[in-house]
Amino acid sequence: MKKSVAFTGIILCAMVFIPCVSAQTGVSGQSMNGSTGLFSIPSGRIGWDSAGDLALDFGYRAVINNNSGVSHIPALTVSLFKFVELSAAFDFQPEYNYLNDNENNDMLMGIKFRLSSARDTSIAIGGNIQLINISNENHSYNAYQPYIAITYPGNFFNMPAETTIVFGKTFYSGGPDNNSDIDFGMGFDLILFPDVFGNTVHWIIDFANFSYSDNSWPHHSYRHTDAWRRGVLNTGFRIDLSTIPALSKFKFLVDIVLNDLFDDGSRSFTAGAVFGFSAL
Repeated sequence: MKKSVAFTGIILCAMVFIPCVSAQTGVSGQSMNGSTGLFSIPSGRIGWDSAGDLALDFGYRAVINNNSGVSHIPALTVSLFKFVELSAAFDFQPEYNYLNDNENNDMLMGIKFRLSSARDTSIAIGGNIQLINISNENHSYNAYQPYIAITYPGNFFNMPAETTIVFGKTFYSGGPDNNSDIDFGMGFDLILFPDVFGNTVHWIIDFANFSYSDNSWPHHSYRHTDAWRRGVLNTGFRIDLSTIPALSKFKFLVDIVLNDLFDDGSRSFTAGAVFGFSAL
C-alpha cells in the first residue's frame, strides 16, 4: 500500500507542474457515468463546446471483473448552446445477493455548466444525482454530488496534455449517513507520441476518492465502494478515431481501461465506445 501511495503522489505532482501552453489538447470523451470527463472524474469541458447548439453523444461500457461478473453501462450526453450539458447513464449490474434481494441497478444523471474560460483553461460547475439500487425496495438510496472541475492544457515530456482537478461533496438520502468528507479527483489526458500517432492515441489516468458512482461496479456491499474508503486509480487509452478524415465531422472514441488498479478484488477491465455528432 505504501508503494501505491508513493506512486500516486509522484504522478499527481507531475500533473500539477505540467507547464501551461495555449491550445486545447484533450478530447471531450465521456466518463463512465456519462458526463464529459476522464474515467471516474468529470472535466471542465462539455461534450461539444465549439460546434453546434445541440449535440449528442451515445456511449456504452462494459466493466469486467473476473470475480464478480460484468456491468453494462449505456449512456447519453446532450450538449446545448456550447455551455450546458445533460447526461444520463444506466448501470446494469450483475445480481448481488443482499439478504436474498438481488435487484442491483443504478440510474446516474448529471448536469454541467461550462463557465467562460481564459487562456484555454475551462471551468465547469455541475452535479450528479445517483439513484442507487433503484428497483431494490430494501436497499435503495440516493447520492447527490455537486462539484467544480477545472481543466487546463500543458506539455509533459514534449507531449501535449490536459490536467483536470475536481472538488466536490457527496450527500445522501434514504440510507447512508452524511459526513464531512470532501470529494477530490485529479487526472490528465496525454496525447501519446504525436509525431507517430498524431492526435489519435490518448493515455488517460485519474485518481479520486470517489468513483463513477457511489456504488460503482464491482462492490462488496449495497452501500458505497472501495473508492469511498481508499480511493480509486484508473488508467488506460482513449483512441480518437475522429482523426480519420472520413470521420472528422463526428466523435468516435474507443476506451480501454484498467479500473481501480491498486485494489485486489476490485481491479477490473473496462472496454467502451462513444459516438457523437452535432445536430444543429
